[in-house]
Amino acid sequence: MNAISKLFILNILFISLNSYAVSPEDFLYQDALKIQCKERSPMQEDLMYCVSRSYLESDKKLNIEYRKRMKILKGIKKEKLLASQRLWLKNRKNKCNSEYAAAEEGREAPIYLIDCYAQENYQRVRFIKNYK
Repeated sequence: MNAISKLFILNILFISLNSYAVSPEDFLYQDALKIQCKERSPMQEDLMYCVSRSYLESDKKLNIEYRKRMKILKGIKKEKLLASQRLWLKNRKNKCNSEYAAAEEGREAPIYLIDCYAQENYQRVRFIKNYK
């Protein structure tokens, strides 16, 4: 197989993977904040409500902390946080989509995806709170 054929195949694979990316919103239970989470339940729907709630709460906290920090920062510090945030968003998407793809055969794949996004958000909140 020549180099051009290999590049063509790699491009097709790359395009396929990018079009395959999913986000929490694809599976999220939007009303999860209104319903009590049953953490110990083994039921799929209960687990989806719990991880949906966790994601929605983490996303809200992340947005609040990011806006607060961006109002305080000036100049190069602000630019660095913005660049860092953009890179982090890409990395979070790649990491969580990898976890989803690894569990795709199972019904729990959406749970892994949403939980990954929530956990990454909580870690980022801690980072932003300590960013100076």
